[in-house]
Amino acid sequence: MERWVDGKRLYEGRVVSLRVGNVELDDGTVALREVVEHPGGVAVVPVKGDRVVLVRQFRIAIGEDILELPAGKLEEGEDPDARGRAELEEETGFRAGRMISAGSIYATVGYSSEVIYLYLAFDLEHVGQNMEFDERIDIVELPVADIEARIADGTIRDAKTIIGLQSLLRHLA
Repeated sequence: MERWVDGKRLYEGRVVSLRVGNVELDDGTVALREVVEHPGGVAVVPVKGDRVVLVRQFRIAIGEDILELPAGKLEEGEDPDARGRAELEEETGFRAGRMISAGSIYATVGYSSEVIYLYLAFDLEHVGQNMEFDERIDIVELPVADIEARIADGTIRDAKTIIGLQSLLRHLA
């Protein structure tokens, strides 16, 4: 087990912070660690009949449009279920009549503290999108029967989306 010996936050932004410092290993060795601190997030798999509702948006970090689940960042102490419902409505315009937890995942354990809570959303009612001012999102409906093929052919490459969709397929099996 490692424990922090020293460290400081080199950057604190609205989404992430960067902590750099030394840790002590079990054998007493001291090593440098860089950790992206993130408050966590949610991702929702909206199921509309025999289709899932995905969002396509440009992500500057990878320089391309990508298909992904509606998702968002948690605020300190915020309930993940409530944030998931809010993100679903904001990004897709759908309200879920029923949401089921599909567990949680760590996004990138090698350097980030981000945990993502996954939900399956059913009984959708369209109420209209209410996106953030800086979001540019297109809605894409994908037949559930095509999920595995779109993962296999690389159409869907986002990790949280792949895991969320696989959770849905297990749930439906």
